[in-house]
Amino acid sequence: MNIIVGYSGGEIGRLNLSLARDYALLKDAFVYIFTSMVGGESEKSADILKSNKGLEFAGEFMERSGVQYETVLSVKGFSPGEDIVRFAEEKKISHIFLGVKKKSKTEKIILGSTVQYVIIKSPCPVTCVNFNLENITDDDLLKDRRILIVDDEVDVLETVEELLDMCVLDTSTNFEEAKSKLKKNSYDMAILDIMGVQGYEILRLTREKSIPTIMLTANALTPEHLKKSIQEGADAYIPKEEMINIEAHAASVIRTRIKGKQGYRAWFKTLKSFFDRSFGKDWKKDDKVFWDSFDENHRE
Repeated sequence: MNIIVGYSGGEIGRLNLSLARDYALLKDAFVYIFTSMVGGESEKSADILKSNKGLEFAGEFMERSGVQYETVLSVKGFSPGEDIVRFAEEKKISHIFLGVKKKSKTEKIILGSTVQYVIIKSPCPVTCVNFNLENITDDDLLKDRRILIVDDEVDVLETVEELLDMCVLDTSTNFEEAKSKLKKNSYDMAILDIMGVQGYEILRLTREKSIPTIMLTANALTPEHLKKSIQEGADAYIPKEEMINIEAHAASVIRTRIKGKQGYRAWFKTLKSFFDRSFGKDWKKDDKVFWDSFDENHRE
């Protein structure tokens, strides 16, 4: 059995890959990961490079699951809908997976011209996938995301692995190992200890790659480290006492990034009472200018 998953990146693309992967494993199917470009002078080299990079990610996604696949960048001058249908007929495809975008305020799925064309002309069943950030659960949002966890305490690594079992996890116990993995692999998130693994140095590496990063710490639980984590570009600063809720914190960071932001309001509001208990009620007074500015920039 052969199936096609139309892929153009983004969260819809990720969800589409996940559904097609699960179907392929169930049916022992071969997957064509298909991206269509019109071609000619209208295509910019940057767009072609972006498409190739996206297909590389999609291929790695399937490979990690043991699914047989082939990536296809089609530049034949057809519309995407025509391109997919022609390819489906040529390869005797049994099922097509496509992503659609929700555009209406009433949350109805509005099918674009590509999806409409494929549904009407397809020689096989078509499954349409919709991504809705407001309705998706934390578990589904985090599913299959590749996360690097760095901590010198093995028990912490094991605990986070259990709590984030819906993700694809890489672990490191030291700076050099983490640096090597960041150089070789692409990650959707990093979760870093501060003390013992040169956490701030790793944070600088993840920031260079625009990887959302959570600082998860016990020994560095101080107002100074909280401030430094924010200034150095961490997306969240979570005490290890909150590790049991790491799924919710990780999902919150991902949601914020998908919205095109790097906001601190959600997790800081959740943990403010913890910081007050740990640091003392008036802990912000020692650095009043910074925290007044922080509160102003991240108010409701």
